[in-house]
Amino acid sequence: MDTNLIILILLAIVIVGYLTMINVIYYLSPTVPRDVFPKKRFGRNNCTRVAENPNRGEGMKPLITSSSIEEVQENAKNIIINMPRTEIVAEKNGFMHFVQITPLFRFYDDIFVKLFTENGKTNIWLQSQSRLGLHDLMVNEKRVKHIYSKLKELT
Repeated sequence: MDTNLIILILLAIVIVGYLTMINVIYYLSPTVPRDVFPKKRFGRNNCTRVAENPNRGEGMKPLITSSSIEEVQENAKNIIINMPRTEIVAEKNGFMHFVQITPLFRFYDDIFVKLFTENGKTNIWLQSQSRLGLHDLMVNEKRVKHIYSKLKELT
C-alpha cells in the first residue's frame, strides 16, 4: 500500500473522529438557560465559585462595591462577552448566565454572575463550571480569576 494513501486514510479517520467527538459533546451538554444563580457548586474539581459556599477561587472573596447593580452588571457583561467564544444565554436585573466554549474539544462551560444589594453595597458573586467531566484542568479557576480581576479594577 502506498504511504500517501495510508496517511490520507489516517487523516480522514482523525477528522471524522474529531467531528464525531465534538458532536457527541454538543448533544450531551445542551444549553439550558438558567434564571437563578446556582445554590451550590456543580462539582469539586470542575467548578470555581466565589460566593456563598465557595469552591476553589483561592484568595478571592465576593466583591463588594458602592457602584449600582446596573453599573456593575453592564461592566461585568462587557468583560465576559468580550472573552473569546462566549455568548450570553440569559440576563435579568442582578443575574447573568453565559456560555463559553473551550477551544479544540469544544466543551461547554457555564458562567454565572449574581448581583445583589446588602447594607447599601452591591455584592458580586461569580461561578464558572464545566458541564461534562470530572476535572477542568483549572480552566474555570483561570476564567473566574480573569473576570474577578477585571471587575475589581472597575469597582
